[in-house]
Amino acid sequence: MKLGTVLRDHVTRNLGVEHLRDHVTGVESGADGDIAALTLRDRGRVAGDLFVDCTGLRSLLLGEHCRVPFVRQRHVLMNDSALATQVSYADEGAEVASQTISTAQENGWIWDIGLPTRRGVGHVYSSAHVSDEEAERVLARHVAASGGPEALPAVRQIRFEPGHRAEFWQRNCVAIGLSAGFIEPLEASAIVMIELSAALLSEDLPAIRPDMDIVARRFNDAFSYRWKRVIDFLKLHYVLSSRRESAYWRDHAAVASQPESLLELLRLWRHRAPSQRDFPRGEEIFPSASWQYILYGMGFRPDRTVARGASTAAAGYFAENERLTARLLGGLPGNRELIDHIRQHGLPTI
Repeated sequence: MKLGTVLRDHVTRNLGVEHLRDHVTGVESGADGDIAALTLRDRGRVAGDLFVDCTGLRSLLLGEHCRVPFVRQRHVLMNDSALATQVSYADEGAEVASQTISTAQENGWIWDIGLPTRRGVGHVYSSAHVSDEEAERVLARHVAASGGPEALPAVRQIRFEPGHRAEFWQRNCVAIGLSAGFIEPLEASAIVMIELSAALLSEDLPAIRPDMDIVARRFNDAFSYRWKRVIDFLKLHYVLSSRRESAYWRDHAAVASQPESLLELLRLWRHRAPSQRDFPRGEEIFPSASWQYILYGMGFRPDRTVARGASTAAAGYFAENERLTARLLGGLPGNRELIDHIRQHGLPTI
């Protein structure tokens, strides 16, 4: 919300953007099939040449009006629900975690995000494998066990259908954000998809209407590829897990639920490490190094123990890195100390 306010103030004060706060009540089509105008509750008719659909999961423009199909992915990634809450620190001076902590559960996983004044905690799960009531009990146990109150604070229920639109730009309407799709927040990929969409739109903004069809095809090609890579990367976490104590984990591990593109990569990586050749596009959301972190961090082991060209000195480099890390960590402040320092003195300038 605060970032949105800063951006709104910047574009309206410095870039000449007119900001209308209103409710869309209708969408008007032109004779050529483009969106000609929106009808707003208070402002009335607002015409335009290009419309960016940011209406969230409803996808009012691209989905409801343009009728671009939604490609469901629940057969691959099964989570479709979340419970979110805010937990106060028991001690105002409690340390703030420097990373989001994701903890697997019997039928999903829990996020735990440290913020200066509270923690954001939530349970992502599959409604086909666990009831809402049991999911809430799991969340309550996690909160209590991690230093929170015994009684769970107010909980917000979130429903979503994992998937994405078959196209993201049709005629003069482009969807960005939740209106384009949503899978699940395990890797917070929705944020980077918004950034990449906005960047490509701004860099390739068509000057005339005929150019828009060219730009739309390029945009759709780029983001069809990116959504597939996101799905594969998220699925990798579940495929590599050794958990099999519930139908949730067994269903995720089943070969029938794995995309063929992921199965092919895993077959290749039995004999070599992931490389840039596997991800040839520019601005890969998850480059080969990201795949290696998940693969080897979760215990994936190739059939050949020594990769081609591997250095016998690697163990020495790893040991040296561990020594340097241990020495440097001792001199670093905790997150709360750093935040308090920035509040008092501001960020350093170069």
